[in-house]
Amino acid sequence: MSHENDQTEQLGEQEAAHTGKKGGVSEARRSNPAYELFVLGELMQGPHHGYKLNEIINRILGPQRQLSWGTLYPLIKRLEQEGLITIFVEQQSEFAQEERRERGQPRRAYTITDAGRERFFELMHQPQGYAYHPELFAVQLSKFNLLTPQERLSVLERYRTYLETFRDHYRKGQLRVKLNPQLNEGERIFVLQLVDYNLHMLNAEIAWFERAIAEIERAE
Repeated sequence: MSHENDQTEQLGEQEAAHTGKKGGVSEARRSNPAYELFVLGELMQGPHHGYKLNEIINRILGPQRQLSWGTLYPLIKRLEQEGLITIFVEQQSEFAQEERRERGQPRRAYTITDAGRERFFELMHQPQGYAYHPELFAVQLSKFNLLTPQERLSVLERYRTYLETFRDHYRKGQLRVKLNPQLNEGERIFVLQLVDYNLHMLNAEIAWFERAIAEIERAE
């Protein structure tokens, strides 16, 4: 881990501590199961440094939803306090140890516990949360290598049902808009375009899920 990464973690811890004094991170971020699932899922595959976890999750979230270390650090501390992960200091060469002593920062990494593994599978099968945490399924999908084919099928079918519920809602809304006498024709045209856009996106997503489900069923 580079000196720059050490500084990133140290500054993140200071930011987290400062945020905590002001009332803590928002409830939405603190309780987001997608972030917790991500950390546990990465540690299921081996130990990681905090800065590396931060890099990976931001690649998953994309450029518009970056997660700062100052937000991720309180989550990692909570997981440690709950006994889901542990922190250890890596063994280093004598030169590296001397360098760390000068900086005052040990080289820490995180590993998962048995309780953390149980929590990981609990979150992978969590039946709710997609509406409030849209990134949850993306994180679940990125960890499909840790599930059996039947478990993957269950997650895919559950999310497909979630999407179908939205599609039914928009189909009913489309009919209401067409029949609503209070809408003027100029407004009606563009409201129907919006509904059509949402239906188009949902149909494309559902078609993808149906293909993914069919592939698993054929392989069994």
